[in-house]
Amino acid sequence: MMKTEEAKEYIKQIREEYNYYQIHYNAKKTYGRIVRILDRVLAILEQPELMEAAETFATEALELTRVVDSLCYPFSNKRTEKPFFPRASPSAVDDFIISFNPIETRFEKLIANRAATLEQWHIQELLDVFSMVDQFDSGKNLAQRFRILSQVLANILELREEVGAAETFAIQAFELTRKVVDLWHKLCLETGRDFISPSDVRGFCIRIEPIEDQIKDLICRETGIGPPMGHDGPLVGLEEDVQLLTAQLVTDNADRGVVSIVGRQSIGKTTLAQKVYDSAVVHKHFDCHAWVSVHQDLDIRSVQLKIAVQVIPFKKLDKTRPVEELLAEFLVRNKYLIVLDDIQTPEDWTILEQRLPVGSSGGRIMITTCNRKLVVHDDPYFVLEKQALSDEEGWELFNARVGSSIPTELEDIGREIVMKCTGLPLIICEWADKLSKREATKEQWYFAVEEINQDQKLLYRTLKDAADKLDPNSKKCLFCFDLFRQDYEVPVRRVIAYLVAEESVQEKTDTIEPPERVAKELLMKLVEQNLITVANKKLGKAKTCRIHHLLRDNWLSKAKEANSSPVNSKGAASKSSSSTGMVLRLADHLDNEDECFPHIHGNNTKSSSLKKNYRELYSFISFDSREGPLPGEEIGNFFHKCIAVGCFKKLRVVDLEGVFRPKLPESIGKLTQLRYLGLRWTYLQALPSSVGKLLNIQTLDLKRTYISSLPASLWKLQQLRHLYLSEFFRCRFVPPPKNCMLMDLQTLWGAYVNEETPIKDGLDRLTNLRKLGLAFRLTLSEQKSLVDWIAKLNDLESLRLRSLDVEHSDICLEPLSDIKKLSSIYLVGKLVNPDIVHHFPESLTEITLSLSGLRGDPMPNLEKLPNLRILRLHAGSYCGRKMVCSSRGFPLLRILKLWKLEELEEWTVEEGALAILKEVEIRSCNKLEMIPDGLKHLLHCRELIITNMPDEFKARITESQGKDWHKNAHVPSIIVRDLYCKTTGLARVSGM
Repeated sequence: MMKTEEAKEYIKQIREEYNYYQIHYNAKKTYGRIVRILDRVLAILEQPELMEAAETFATEALELTRVVDSLCYPFSNKRTEKPFFPRASPSAVDDFIISFNPIETRFEKLIANRAATLEQWHIQELLDVFSMVDQFDSGKNLAQRFRILSQVLANILELREEVGAAETFAIQAFELTRKVVDLWHKLCLETGRDFISPSDVRGFCIRIEPIEDQIKDLICRETGIGPPMGHDGPLVGLEEDVQLLTAQLVTDNADRGVVSIVGRQSIGKTTLAQKVYDSAVVHKHFDCHAWVSVHQDLDIRSVQLKIAVQVIPFKKLDKTRPVEELLAEFLVRNKYLIVLDDIQTPEDWTILEQRLPVGSSGGRIMITTCNRKLVVHDDPYFVLEKQALSDEEGWELFNARVGSSIPTELEDIGREIVMKCTGLPLIICEWADKLSKREATKEQWYFAVEEINQDQKLLYRTLKDAADKLDPNSKKCLFCFDLFRQDYEVPVRRVIAYLVAEESVQEKTDTIEPPERVAKELLMKLVEQNLITVANKKLGKAKTCRIHHLLRDNWLSKAKEANSSPVNSKGAASKSSSSTGMVLRLADHLDNEDECFPHIHGNNTKSSSLKKNYRELYSFISFDSREGPLPGEEIGNFFHKCIAVGCFKKLRVVDLEGVFRPKLPESIGKLTQLRYLGLRWTYLQALPSSVGKLLNIQTLDLKRTYISSLPASLWKLQQLRHLYLSEFFRCRFVPPPKNCMLMDLQTLWGAYVNEETPIKDGLDRLTNLRKLGLAFRLTLSEQKSLVDWIAKLNDLESLRLRSLDVEHSDICLEPLSDIKKLSSIYLVGKLVNPDIVHHFPESLTEITLSLSGLRGDPMPNLEKLPNLRILRLHAGSYCGRKMVCSSRGFPLLRILKLWKLEELEEWTVEEGALAILKEVEIRSCNKLEMIPDGLKHLLHCRELIITNMPDEFKARITESQGKDWHKNAHVPSIIVRDLYCKTTGLARVSGM
């Protein structure tokens, strides 16, 4: 004890003296370093714990301080008025620093060793503290977290050198744990240990939560143990993935399963894994948890050691036994969750998987990786491929991260910034964080755009290298995007149709996958490589996309020049072969600077000119959206003249979507190589009869046309795979000839069926359908053939049935539970057998019901569908007074629409229901008195739409004054509107 006091007095004296010199001589390089190290020594000497160890520390500290002092007064044992080296030359100062460095190192080691001893003492006290906190209900969650954290700290300090923690780790850990213990002691002194109330504990928990984060950050930075900090941003675009992964981890299957998250760099894999890892449901389910960042240069023993220090209690970590043996023994007996973040190679994963024990205790391993070759898609493995955010999701994340309302005049610039981030959450967050600290002006935000452009020079080289290495078919996919304007969001369905029609994809020889699926896989691989970006999604799947702006600006035209496939550019609209100069792909953008403009819209119709340009044409697409007869006439004349002079013989794609009533010539039947004929939104009234001669046609799209009858020759089109009709004009089928059937047909959409339509021994021979949409007028007995046909469609994915019977509108449908691939169902008509709702297949992701006449609440059955994302209950679908969404129901539902449920009076949403609901609309439910109380628990709800509801209902949700405002105050977008379709056809929208 005497030695400690002596050391304190002497070191304080020396410290004060050198602090004076530091200030007086501005000598931070010399005296400043001495003062800082002595301050840390004194901080430890002030600690009263473990005094026997403190005596040893004090003796060594005293000796080192005297050595430092002797450096400053080297020529005399007597202290002079000033130390030596301030009067010396600069070289003398350098000599002092060289001499002081090893002494400072000895000080650091002494402090680290002492801090480690004190830390062990503090950790034990921490465990005692949280045993006491456990007595209070409000503290249990944090007490459990902190107790686990304390165990991890103790284990790391016990094995500090082995886990790679630096000496300074113990010092920092000591300082942080001391803060927690001091706060608890202060609370006990203020309140009396026997009279601590739950509110006191809550206050204590709130005060130490930042310290908890600091300890986690310290452990992660120093050792790679635990999830990295800074991944706590808004949960935009992750809600559904979090639910899916959580469900996989907490299933009752006892066998160990592996859950993989795969995706490119910066796409948010670690963020997603951390959201799941930190969730209360996951923590409650498992006995122990471990997170290890693997990275490069795998050290298997280090990984095992880092897992062990997180899961094995401090007192059970026996240093005399091999860590591999201890870990295996512990994991076999416990339900564990281990996260292996950023595994690099399949070889690394193979080694890790072999070393981690397989038990029957329900353990799970979750891995993140950029390497697609590493993941396995077979049971008991689950793979989630993390997709980039769509433009809207990226904008939502950007808004949330900026933290304040973005001025209207900056929205376009902000969206440009988001678009340049190509859906990568980490990049979006980075720029949002930067801009949140800048002045919100156009000048500052334009500076940001320029900075991004500069940053993307390196990115372009990466993208260019990836694009250059693509196989020819993948390059053709990229070339498709040059047909569209830069800002055009290209529907995925059109890209896939073009690829299939031009035979740019080949069916896999080892599977029976259709070419459409192969084309989609090819497209999605380009998305994963960041060569194509997703503009919009539906149900998590890409609906529209565009080529990466850097590739369009810099690579596309050069790449086409280097290839001999349909690639060279001659203006924005024409694509020609480098060997012949003939146009192979043609896009008409109604631009008078394009070479094709005078041929289509002008007077240049000389046969020599047409032959020169279009004899080898593969694809033609028009974007002429003008109203009136002129567009249709010009397109018709262009086709008539080109076909007449022998052009278009190789034409495979004709896409006139949106061109008003194109006058297709009868000679179109000569286009025998045509695979795709797109006439959607053309309002065309009739097809040329020669369409029946297009024997290679694969897709015929007549959706949103006025065509009400099809030629009998349609049945001759044996290659037809997709037929889209306009159901509102009741497009009828003629009976098929015997021994003549469209066996390859996968899509039949919008067809009209009545008593004259041959179903039995007719349409029911179409057994390979994946999409079926029908409007029908059939008696119940006549529907029997329809029901039997649907039951045979084992590959059916989407079903839409609309009964058009004016009196009854009945739908006689049998349970669909055996159709395992069905994902979307749309039923308009009274369900004769309402029990089919009880037997919907679990694969359904989208349900729309209208006029169903259900008397019983459908929610108890629908909420059990594990994959349901969209639910629309339209007019007359439910005729009851009460509706209940129970706790944990609808785990993945994103969109809910309740329209014209005229008897609905009360809607209850229990806490835990609709966990990730994003959008809800209530329309014309005039007896519904109020929004449900449970809406306040729907924290992910981004939009509440109130349409055509009574004034009393609307008044309840108005800001501040409304009785129900507290239920929906957290919803960012609340739209209240009245639709007057009968008078104006427009919507009067008032935002709140």
